[in-house]
Amino acid sequence: MESSTSSIPPVSNSLEFPPSPHLPDISIKLASTNYLLWKAQVIPILHGNGLFGYVQNQVPCPSQTIISEDGVSPTSLAAVMWLHTDQLILGWINSSLSDGSCPKSSIVNPLMMLGMFWILFMVVIFRIIFNR
Repeated sequence: MESSTSSIPPVSNSLEFPPSPHLPDISIKLASTNYLLWKAQVIPILHGNGLFGYVQNQVPCPSQTIISEDGVSPTSLAAVMWLHTDQLILGWINSSLSDGSCPKSSIVNPLMMLGMFWILFMVVIFRIIFNR
């Protein structure tokens, strides 16, 4: 009777990500005149890849660290995976913007900038108060 030997694959201590979903190229880039057509392409792709919740803020980022029984705070693998997926989506969406979708002027109206900062500030305060 022949004896068979089996090899056990080595165990790695490094973080290994599952294969990233390949998000297809968007054929119609977002411009100031075609939002509905662009959205009609993007939403089904996000839904089909299970990523729409990230865009809608329905998949919150897990805690960055985990406190173990011995007090060690390793980085949360769930948080690393969430950030990986979030950045994948952000890069994909950014690649779907046309060159002309941003204003050509490099000078930003200071009053408009102050208004945008105020809105961002209020959103952060709102989240701090109501997401406890």
